Amino acid sequence: MHRKLRKYGFILLALFALLGSAFLDYFLPEKSVTTITGVEVKLADKDGPISKQNPADQPLRDMYLIYTQHDIADVRVYRNEDTGWRWPFYFKFDSSDIQATANALASAKQPASITSYGWRINMFSLYPNITAIRLAGAGESSWSFFRWFWFTLWFGFIAAASTGLYRATRPKTKDADSIN
Repeated sequence: MHRKLRKYGFILLALFALLGSAFLDYFLPEKSVTTITGVEVKLADKDGPISKQNPADQPLRDMYLIYTQHDIADVRVYRNEDTGWRWPFYFKFDSSDIQATANALASAKQPASITSYGWRINMFSLYPNITAIRLAGAGESSWSFFRWFWFTLWFGFIAAASTGLYRATRPKTKDADSIN
C-alpha cells in the first residue's frame, strides 16, 4: 500500500514540478545580450501575423517585431507588445518607445541588452515579448539574478515536498522494545 501511494505521489509531484518549471520558464524575465539586425511592424490578429495562411478574421492590431543575431547560426525574433494591466503583470505601456530604441540600436550596430519573457514556437508564430531594451555595457552578461532566484526557491520547494512525501509514505516500523 505504501509503495503504491509513494509511486503515485512521486509521479504527481514530478508532473507538478514539470508544469511549475515550464510556467516559471515562460513568465520569468530572461536577459539576452545581442545585436539587433532589424525591426518591423506587421498587421496581426489574435492568431498571429496576417498572411495567406492566416487571413484576417478578428480585430487587427500592429505587432512590432525585433530581429536579432547572437552569432551567425543563432538568430532570434522577438515581439514587442504592451502587456498593459493584463497577465503577465509587467505593466508595459511603452512598446513604441522600445521599438524606437531598438531601431536606433540597429542603425548604430550597437549591442543591446534585451529583457523578455516567453518562448519562440515557430509552428504557432509565437515570439518572446520584450519588456525592456537598452544599450549593453562592455562585458555585460545575460545572467539574471531575479530569474534564478525564483527557480532556486521553486526547486527548494519541490525538494521539501518530495522529502515530506517520502517520510509520509514510508512504512511504519515497530520498535524492538514494543515487541517484547
